[in-house]
Amino acid sequence: MRNHTKVQNFGWLLGLLVLLVAPIDVWGADRAPAEARQVEFFEAIEAGEIEVEFIPRNAEQANVFIENQGEEPLAIQLPDAFAGVPVLAQFGGVGDVGGLQGGVGGTSGMQGIGGGMGGVGGVGGMGGVGGMGGMFNVEPGRIGRIQVTTVCLEHGKEDPNPRVPYEIRPIETFTDNQGVIEICRMLGHGEVPQGVAQAAAWHLTDRLSWKELATMNRVQLRSGHFERFFSRQEVRLAMRVVGEANRRAEQSQVPSSDSQGQY
Repeated sequence: MRNHTKVQNFGWLLGLLVLLVAPIDVWGADRAPAEARQVEFFEAIEAGEIEVEFIPRNAEQANVFIENQGEEPLAIQLPDAFAGVPVLAQFGGVGDVGGLQGGVGGTSGMQGIGGGMGGVGGVGGMGGVGGMGGMFNVEPGRIGRIQVTTVCLEHGKEDPNPRVPYEIRPIETFTDNQGVIEICRMLGHGEVPQGVAQAAAWHLTDRLSWKELATMNRVQLRSGHFERFFSRQEVRLAMRVVGEANRRAEQSQVPSSDSQGQY
């Protein structure tokens, strides 16, 4: 069941009611330590400073467990967009990720998923702004848990489940489609509901037309009963989201004036 418990109004979608970030559970101090050292999420993983376990519940939600492996408190800069990839998929061929256009991930029978943590803030932390992820504080030897909302990035493949090992990776290692990346960022910042983001993502990743998305069935029984995957409203809003995501992607590719004409 999709999480539609909290909503927020955003002007660029003309009054669209959207979801806020998912709840966070943390094991650790009741407040952020002032002396916490700031580290970037993926860099800290590479350096062995944190150990991260990514466990998808399904295609729509996942849990991220972050363990501080060191002896000092850490303030972790979370990624504003990420990919969750089945572990076996990382050994696949470059560019072959099922229906994903512009993908650079591996092959697997399980689907890759994407999301973001831009709106997440841990104990004493704050949500991300300006295209960055939020800050998340973890005491040494403790484990923090973040619940994230996700979307499928490979239509037609098997849904993820907790029994299959997944790995969280920079989304750029999975796809170079900037529109898809922006949709994952928007989802992470709570700008769009999961269903709208999913329709928008499949339109870009698998080139599903709006008509195909509008008539796609989640449930279809022999009796003739069926349940649409997306409502008409979700598809209409997804059209706007794709336009906004592409606009942001184009804008992010334009060099700033500060980086031009320096002599």
